Amino acid sequence: MTSESLKLYKLIILYFLSQTKQPMPNAIISDFILTNGYTDYFSIQQTLASLTEDKMIEAEQTHSTSYYVIAPSGLETLGFFGNQLPDDTKIQIDNYLSENKVNIVKRTTIHTDFTQTKINEYLAKVSIIERGSTILELSLNVATEDDAIQVCKRFKEKNETIYNYLLKELTMD
Repeated sequence: MTSESLKLYKLIILYFLSQTKQPMPNAIISDFILTNGYTDYFSIQQTLASLTEDKMIEAEQTHSTSYYVIAPSGLETLGFFGNQLPDDTKIQIDNYLSENKVNIVKRTTIHTDFTQTKINEYLAKVSIIERGSTILELSLNVATEDDAIQVCKRFKEKNETIYNYLLKELTMD
């Protein structure tokens, strides 16, 4: 990877993240870059690691996904060098975000993760985040890793029902 191509990939990712209001999963960033043929998967991961190391983006790792947000220094860098990103590329990013808005919202509002806390004890953490605000956050202690995986899976499927049930039960007299 040349220094010019690395600079382009960094600017693409910084611009992409600057246009979103919530943390973006690695899969969505990668999908845009791969779909438009900018580079390969390994170069994307190298670029994300470089941006994280340089503190231009921040990474949050869950059990199954990495989420990225642009850091203040990334916004500053984009301010200085954003004019070097071709307008066609900016339009592609804007169109991608607009066309995939429903899928992006669906994939970025529900967070699930689990960790082993003791032998035969796992903590499943699930949350609903909308526009950067946590709407619901729940931690559940379970006995097995399979149970933790199941809690995360079922929450992704039934988050709306769970949220409505809890809201009703906790606010009704």
